[in-house]
Amino acid sequence: MVSRRNFIRWTGSASGLALALHGTVARAFDVPSANGSFRANLMPSMQDVWDRQVWMASLGPKYTGNAAHRKFVEFLATKLQAAGLEVARDRFTLPMWEAKGWGIKAKSTEGRWSDVPTTGYYPYSGQTSRDGIDGQLAYIGAVKPPTPGGRWQLPSGLEGKIVLADVPLDPTPYAQWWKPWGFYRHDTNFPEHSINGTWAIRVPAVGDAKAAGVRAVIFAHTSISDDQAALLYAPFGRAYQDVPALWVGPRAGAELRKIADSHGEVSVHLEADIAQDTPTDTLIATLPGTSTDEVIIVNTHTDGNNATEENGGLGALALAEYFAKFPKSSRKRTLVFVLATGHFAGAYVPSIRGFIERHPDLVRKAVAAVTVEHLGCREWADDASMHYRATGKNELTIVITEYESTAKIILNSVEGTGDNRTAVVIPTPTGTYNGEGGALSRAGVPTIGYIPIPSYLLAGPNNGCIDKLSKTLLYQQLQVLAKAVHQIDRMSATELKGRGRLTASQMQTL
Repeated sequence: MVSRRNFIRWTGSASGLALALHGTVARAFDVPSANGSFRANLMPSMQDVWDRQVWMASLGPKYTGNAAHRKFVEFLATKLQAAGLEVARDRFTLPMWEAKGWGIKAKSTEGRWSDVPTTGYYPYSGQTSRDGIDGQLAYIGAVKPPTPGGRWQLPSGLEGKIVLADVPLDPTPYAQWWKPWGFYRHDTNFPEHSINGTWAIRVPAVGDAKAAGVRAVIFAHTSISDDQAALLYAPFGRAYQDVPALWVGPRAGAELRKIADSHGEVSVHLEADIAQDTPTDTLIATLPGTSTDEVIIVNTHTDGNNATEENGGLGALALAEYFAKFPKSSRKRTLVFVLATGHFAGAYVPSIRGFIERHPDLVRKAVAAVTVEHLGCREWADDASMHYRATGKNELTIVITEYESTAKIILNSVEGTGDNRTAVVIPTPTGTYNGEGGALSRAGVPTIGYIPIPSYLLAGPNNGCIDKLSKTLLYQQLQVLAKAVHQIDRMSATELKGRGRLTASQMQTL
């Protein structure tokens, strides 16, 4: 295990080459401290930031293009302009799908219908009338995520039936997905047995069931509690499937399996509206520095389902207000804040990829990027008795970066803050660069992807999971990010590029 202090000491030694993490050798250069630049008194107050957070949560889920999302985007645009930034927009449109009501009923042997508890719906799956779709229930066992680009292979004989499929979730394979550049504290490590409902996003495309004649699909969680499964917006980002699909928890799944064994019938209803050509905007806010030839990108997305997914817009706003209080002469580079839409509607709106495609000039000028997502999270998990509860810890802060310069910057920035459960990582060949930072990194921009992934990330309860966030931690994380931007601005483009974009396998050979 390597702590932040040893990471900085080893990789920043005067010898030029020194043994660093897990047998890697890092290029030596000093990461300038932000202590001489960061001014805590210029940050928006903790209470102001939190008041905005509570207000945003009260809007309800901000799915791409819906009324709550539009209201949030307009709020951000107004506040950014009030802080003195120039705000431009990129407009996109989509066929916005919104669920209005859903449920499952089971038919008894006496012919009576009774409600079966659900935990949610599959977004953009399909739609029915209020009366729903009736059919014989067919249980097909557990599903496995198809390979990328692969199709869901269903058994034969399902024409006209409603399919029930179990969805087991494995513990999050942190060590398989990410190799650590370093942990902030020596006693921090990857959780070993944590099962996270977020990964229900990996279920098959139900549109593949249409060709088999399936009328509707019911997915049953088997690995997480009903409380953790409640109202998970999963999977997101897919195109309209034209096959209605719902989710149930373990108890309802067991009940439905018995119904399927007896060749019983169920009714599925999923009422939804589809609004064609719904407009949705990405905001691009600019704060000039002494140079317009080099820029630092601070980015996030604005759509999401709860108080942390996505509060990156509030984080970017706070950072913009903070840096706007400094004189222009103090900023070496221009800051470009990209608040993208489309994260939850990726089949129709390209999110940060849209910015990269429409603004190649800004991407070429970018010396670095800081991606802000999912701030203030406390950890919640199912215990051994399948009770969903707070663990008493902060959520592990995953920071993904494929440049050793930015790895050092973020480990330096968390020094002395309460964001002390931090892992700075690089994706392995079996992992991914999660979130909005990956496309920028692949475009050659040294990018810090700040992305805790709590188990409730995709949940959409009435209170927006505000009870699971920490006001203090959220504010401390904003300070970490402000310090990181300060450090980036003080380093040369050559230092920030370092060895260039690395992979986990390349780290082994350094």
